[in-house]
Amino acid sequence: MAGVVDELKGKLVELAGQLEAIRAEAAVLEAQRQAFETVIACYDPDFSSSGASDLKRKTSADRRTPTKRVTALLRNRNPRHIALDILRKSDGPVAAAEVAQRFVAQEQLGDMVEGLNSHLTSRFAAILDGLYKQDLVRFEQSGDAGSRRLWEINR
Repeated sequence: MAGVVDELKGKLVELAGQLEAIRAEAAVLEAQRQAFETVIACYDPDFSSSGASDLKRKTSADRRTPTKRVTALLRNRNPRHIALDILRKSDGPVAAAEVAQRFVAQEQLGDMVEGLNSHLTSRFAAILDGLYKQDLVRFEQSGDAGSRRLWEINR
């Protein structure tokens, strides 16, 4: 009996992960649809998307904050492992902003992160701080007033 319950719990976790992935993909597709409608409206002022979507109230999913968009981008990925992998492959210490840029390039997220660079950098800075507390990485202050940290693997 316990084995069946454990198997069902595992399946539930798997389904929850799939649902989150579908929600993230739906949010990205909705943003792309809105971008297309905006561009089309610039070239064709008479253009009207489906009338029902223009009349309905925007939901909280339509007004996604940058933080929620970053969370959706990182969903189903392990940002701690991504950050450690980027640091391992680096020739020397790198800033959190560079870690974020390499993540975007590695995952080929170009257009999806438009306007999110500072938020993505902040998220990776927080991840690197957590890795520092676990003694997995170390940092050195850069020369410009010491406000910028350059990260590397703690070997």
